[in-house]
Amino acid sequence: MSARPTRPSPWPGPGGPPRLLLLTDRSQLSLGRSLVGTVAECVEAGLRAVVVREPDLDPRARHALLAALARLPGLVVISSRLPDPAAHGVHLAAHQRPDRWAASAAGPVMGRSCHAVGEVRTAAAEGAAYVVLSPFGVSPSKPGHLPPLPRTAYAEAADAGVPVLALGGIGRDDVAAALAAGAHGVAVMGGVMRARDPAAEVAALLARLPPPASQPPASQPPASQPPGGPPPAPGRPRSTRPSASCDAPSAALPARRPPC
Repeated sequence: MSARPTRPSPWPGPGGPPRLLLLTDRSQLSLGRSLVGTVAECVEAGLRAVVVREPDLDPRARHALLAALARLPGLVVISSRLPDPAAHGVHLAAHQRPDRWAASAAGPVMGRSCHAVGEVRTAAAEGAAYVVLSPFGVSPSKPGHLPPLPRTAYAEAADAGVPVLALGGIGRDDVAAALAAGAHGVAVMGGVMRARDPAAEVAALLARLPPPASQPPASQPPASQPPGGPPPAPGRPRSTRPSASCDAPSAALPARRPPC
């Protein structure tokens, strides 16, 4: 009898699982854009979590990419399908079981891709911290892959007790429909990766989503001014550009990178 997978610890960032999850595909970026630089701009716009795909990269290059992204302050970095010690966790495909993840050096967060309500229930029972349920709509990234799910699937999936993010053909104008259907939030790949200004697209998506549970509404003033001066103006957070130093930890997140 195989050992039961260890249940993941709580989401490492503040506020619990995010309302917006970005999936990467550097092949869809505009010519001349780097993936690390693009994600850094998105973090400045408010992004809190990213799933790194890039399956064509060799293991060392992919590990270096994950480590570079993990140095962005406040960003939870999740490795798609392949556990990696530089990441905060792993995102499993629908067919993958968590046994390999539980015995790996990956971080504590486990997510899962699902395409049916039954798969969401299984993922919740196995300790997933979140799931993406797709396709919500027709996806230009995967034309003809699967027909869109009925909207009722999202409300049914939410009853499983795990945050459900709608994925597939999601743009800023689809956020309200996803939330109304019962999704916790949205997961987006092509809509951000193909955008002329990915950070502006992230900001537009976040503006249509509820804030994290621990984050006060933008109109609520802070209780007191933090040391070092006033907080950044709404929509203009302090810079999160990658640092040349390996000593700067990600804010409120456990360190998930190899020694320099």
